[in-house]
This record gives sequence, structure tokens and C-alpha cells, in this order.
Amino acid sequence: MAGEGDARRAAEHERMVEEFLQNLTHERPEYRWGAADALGRLGDRRAVEPLIAVMDDPDPRVRKKAAWALGQLGDMRGQRSLLAAMRDRDEDVREIAEEAYEILKRKVFGGE
Repeated sequence: MAGEGDARRAAEHERMVEEFLQNLTHERPEYRWGAADALGRLGDRRAVEPLIAVMDDPDPRVRKKAAWALGQLGDMRGQRSLLAAMRDRDEDVREIAEEAYEILKRKVFGGE
């Protein structure tokens, strides 16, 4: 039955989102980075606020991936954090934040 498959997929999605949200605060930066990446790919907007919080992470790789994810999610709540990240001390973070901001704008205003 399609309903059972849909319910299973929805339950798996929920489990993954919860796991990745928890990993955003993991002690190891590679877990935080991976979680931000996965949340951006899953497209679940419940991740927006937790990703905004990660934009202050001490590891620039985590900030970079969180910025990317905020762009992918296309939620205006991420706008302020992306604008701030354009002034990050790390050049790669600044570059990704600029790209993510453009993606966010297209998703919000361009009908994507």
C-alpha cells in the first residue's frame, strides 16, 4: 500500500531530522558539519533556527556548511545570519554566505 510506504518514509525523515538536529551540538566539528549538510539537503525548515545558532560555531567549516544549508532552506529567518556571515573572519565562510544569500533570495522572491 502506498500509505504504508509514505508513513514509513515520513517516520524515517523525522528520525533523520531529529538525529541531525542533535548532531549540530556534537563535540566533534565533523559531526556538526555533517549535520548542517544533511539538514540543508533534507530541506526541513525546522532546522532554520538551529542552523542560525550554529553560525557562531568556532569551526569555520561548520559555519560555512550552516550558511550553505540556510541558503538551501530558503527561509527568510536565515537572512540576518547570512548577512552577518558575509563579514566573517574566514574568507571561505564569507564567500559561501554570499552565495547562500543569493540562493535564499531566489528561493524566496524568484519562485524557486
